[in-house]
Amino acid sequence: MKEDIRRALLFGAPCGAVSVIVFRDSTLFLLHHLFKVMPLAAYVQTIGPYGLPYIWWFCLLGAAGGFIIGLALRWLPVPDLLTGAVLGVGAAYLVPQYLPRGTPPWVLPLIGAAWGWGAVFLMRPLSLRGRS
Repeated sequence: MKEDIRRALLFGAPCGAVSVIVFRDSTLFLLHHLFKVMPLAAYVQTIGPYGLPYIWWFCLLGAAGGFIIGLALRWLPVPDLLTGAVLGVGAAYLVPQYLPRGTPPWVLPLIGAAWGWGAVFLMRPLSLRGRS
């Protein structure tokens, strides 16, 4: 049990934080520039609580979510990529996203699934699944 928590914290948290930048924000970028469904205001760097930009808050929350996904992968015999996408959609509805007005309603589950799937995709080579 202690080893599971250590591995999830050591490998899952950084993967969740990196997935925010690599997968979640890339999805928003593509939705704006290629498909023209997101307003440009989604990329305005706004300052959140304690003077930190919102991207840093999302990375912190992504690290916490990556830890939770890492624990789920260690403890439950579930398919990893599907679990990441489903937990990512759930996390997108739990964490306030600060998306601008005019955002289509299907964008929120899409960016959540992109984040969760990306976090698990980054965790795959780190062998969170197996026992060592």
